[in-house]
Amino acid sequence: MGQQDELKLLAARKSLEFVEDGMAVGLGSGSTATLFIRLLGERVKQGLRVRGIASSQASEDLARELGIPLTDFRATPVLDVAIDGADEVAPGLALIKGGGGKLLREKIVASASRRFIIVADKSKEVARLGAFPLPVEVIPMAEPLVERQLIKLGLRPQIRRLADGSEYITDEGNLLLDCGSDGIDDPDAMGAAISAIVGVVEHGLFLKMASLALIAGDGAVVERRS
Repeated sequence: MGQQDELKLLAARKSLEFVEDGMAVGLGSGSTATLFIRLLGERVKQGLRVRGIASSQASEDLARELGIPLTDFRATPVLDVAIDGADEVAPGLALIKGGGGKLLREKIVASASRRFIIVADKSKEVARLGAFPLPVEVIPMAEPLVERQLIKLGLRPQIRRLADGSEYITDEGNLLLDCGSDGIDDPDAMGAAISAIVGVVEHGLFLKMASLALIAGDGAVVERRS
């Protein structure tokens, strides 16, 4: 296991301290969240009683495989805690997420949680958002229109593609535009401007949502708060 993977595991293990017996838990997506789900599965086998809602089909499949009981928002409209990774973590716990393409469901799960906790290694900490391309999920019909509007906002959108050159399709059947930038100075204003574009389904700016980030580095986990 490489050093970065070891740090991810360290952060994921720390996050288990925030999961208590009887909780409803949001299960994130991506490499660090997957480690958390695997660790949670071990705890469930040892007798921990939880029920989960996953933010992606892959996370749901893994949870079922590990014996983690699953629920839905009709039966469980509020989650006690959601634990997920991030592509960038800036001061105030402003986040960019969606590198794995699951930003819509990730934001739904986070929004339904009393406490949203980020697990990440130190490489994800940044002074300003935007070095990582900002994902924007769009309705396929509207993609050319949305792209033009994003350019007007100073972004550099590109359709996400798979290794074979085909378009990446989200779990909800939409396209993703990965938007390069020279840095996002005002994430709140940028998020509001993107959301106002007709045809945008969701964007990867997660603002004022996380209450805690567990950042692993140098053999220890540092707690960052909003």
